[in-house]
Amino acid sequence: MKIVLFSNSSWSIYNFRGNLIKKLLKNKHQIIILSSRDKFTDKLKKLGCKFIEIKLNNNKIYPLAEFTIILKIIYIFFKIKPDLILNFTIKPLIYGSFAANILSIYVINMITGLGTIFIKNNFLTKLVIKIYRVAFYNVNHVFFQNTDDQNIFFKNKIILKKKADLIPGSGVDLKYFKFYPLKKKQKTRFILISRILIEKGVIEYLNAAKKIIESYDCEFILVGSIAENNSSSISKIIIDDYVKKGIIKYYGFSNNVKKYINHSDCVVLPSYREGTPRILLEACSMGRPIITTNVPGCKNVVINGYNGFICSARSEISLKKSLLKFLDLNYNEKKKMSFNARKLVEMKYDEKFVIQKYLEKIKYLNEKKN
Repeated sequence: MKIVLFSNSSWSIYNFRGNLIKKLLKNKHQIIILSSRDKFTDKLKKLGCKFIEIKLNNNKIYPLAEFTIILKIIYIFFKIKPDLILNFTIKPLIYGSFAANILSIYVINMITGLGTIFIKNNFLTKLVIKIYRVAFYNVNHVFFQNTDDQNIFFKNKIILKKKADLIPGSGVDLKYFKFYPLKKKQKTRFILISRILIEKGVIEYLNAAKKIIESYDCEFILVGSIAENNSSSISKIIIDDYVKKGIIKYYGFSNNVKKYINHSDCVVLPSYREGTPRILLEACSMGRPIITTNVPGCKNVVINGYNGFICSARSEISLKKSLLKFLDLNYNEKKKMSFNARKLVEMKYDEKFVIQKYLEKIKYLNEKKN
């Protein structure tokens, strides 16, 4: 089959779908990447993929520009005549599905998270639900990463139950994110790895850190990019102020999260909503306890007291309590959590489960087409 993978960046496709692509290429499928161009575009080409560039503004919507992009996508699909489209991330999900419907092309979508629009639940949320309903009218299958997102789509009649599957996030490569034993150290090191956005709980993390380091000898690390064009972005001036005061250490964006996870004792993600956070799966795979929120996506990855602690979203006080709970554990208790974290991803979140689901569905559609 000629298969298009459509996402907002080459980086996300390479990092989250790389092993799926390798498997599809091994099975003699032709793979075309439709995304923006970045440092990972050449890596996708080296795997054996063809690449078509398309630029999406992920943070803002300009009606005329968006309409022009949809027309461009329709033209690209018409020209290359793919057998199947795999869509990821919000705009590709909607635009890719709409274009494929017009041209009667098979579509498999993955809902990796419903974004900030579904956190607020306002008029815009209702509008987006209607847009999803139109775009997803004739898709062949949808993979969901958590039951909350799935139920929203069922409740609003966006997708039929027979066309949906629940999968363990994007999964995690257990061989790449190997288990590293938790070292015994005097100073506990917490780390938050994400885009520096309000809805990732970064403000709560900064404020909790500020209060805890007054009484505890520990470190708070922050790793991630600051998106200047995003209305939810936290200013670098604010981050720099916390750095100058010695509250956190900030390292910006990194392609090597393994290094930072390995040198941490606990990975923190106080997010307001997710699909299934890949960083938490990677942390658990490497044997790092986690602290995260009781919200869709995040709550699926943590068992309170087993592989980490759960706290309330948007609550600096609740996050602080969970951080203090971890600090009060002795080394053996932390080590047990570390083993439990790895055990959990081995049982539920191995990337092989996700890839197998895709292969089965692609095989079914290929046989249907022939």
